[in-house]
Amino acid sequence: MKEAGDFSPCLIINVVVNSFSCYTTIMLNIVLIFALRRTSSLPKTLKALILSVAVSDLGIGFVVQPLYIAHMIMQIQQTDDQETYNGTDRALRLIGRTLGYASFFGVTTISVDRFLAIHLHLKHQELLTYQEIGTYKRVVAAVILSWILSGSLAVTGVLSSENVCNLIGMTVGLVCLLTMGLIYFKISTVVRRHTVQVHTQPAQAVAPNEESHSNFERLKKTAVCTFYVYLLFLACHLPIAIVILCGEQMNEMKHLLIYARTLLFLSSSLVPLVYCWNFRHIRCAIKNILRDKFSSQNQIQEG
Repeated sequence: MKEAGDFSPCLIINVVVNSFSCYTTIMLNIVLIFALRRTSSLPKTLKALILSVAVSDLGIGFVVQPLYIAHMIMQIQQTDDQETYNGTDRALRLIGRTLGYASFFGVTTISVDRFLAIHLHLKHQELLTYQEIGTYKRVVAAVILSWILSGSLAVTGVLSSENVCNLIGMTVGLVCLLTMGLIYFKISTVVRRHTVQVHTQPAQAVAPNEESHSNFERLKKTAVCTFYVYLLFLACHLPIAIVILCGEQMNEMKHLLIYARTLLFLSSSLVPLVYCWNFRHIRCAIKNILRDKFSSQNQIQEG
């Protein structure tokens, strides 16, 4: 706390940025959750997975970012209440890592779900169909298990040393990012192979499978959308990993660590934007929600 004065300008900037992104994170994820409830055209499994990510991101905006803001304000004020400061720090680490892991596992599971949907769609004659493997109950069970695992990893990290806590976080992040990278490489390979097959087939052979091809195109669009989320996660999580690896205790790195954490939280308000922008059915649901809201307000004013 003694050296916090050297970081005051940096902390003030990040308090302002987090105060703004905290509001956008809450509002955008609430809108996304309501839109998912109003969207009937998306598969129930995909809706459940996106909903899990939206809930974890909403928790980051509701709880984690306010705790982080309070944590930085206490550093700026150089508070003498060490007990409150340490309590805030522990709560931030526990809740923040639980929700962060849950978000990471959710996005990774979505990528696995999209790969299975595309791969099994093309192999339906040789294997079980996606509907038989990726049932709604199994997806819900996977979501529940991912939240339990997230909480367990967070508790283990908080009860251990800071180095162990960082090691757990780095391992989870690296495994998830590498898994998603491999999955999207496999998806691109499957899509390219399918495109080549379609172009090499004669027109009379393609026509009977027109519905199958249109379904495949829809699956491909959802995979592209989730790939954008992967790129966003990569951009927002790599900086903090680099700072920790380079040595967060160095004075130069302490400034960068504060900004890297803010960038990390910023992803929670950008992810719902990606989903809303790329999924047409979610956009339409949001438009309907806003139209109903404005029409009800007009009726109240006229009444």
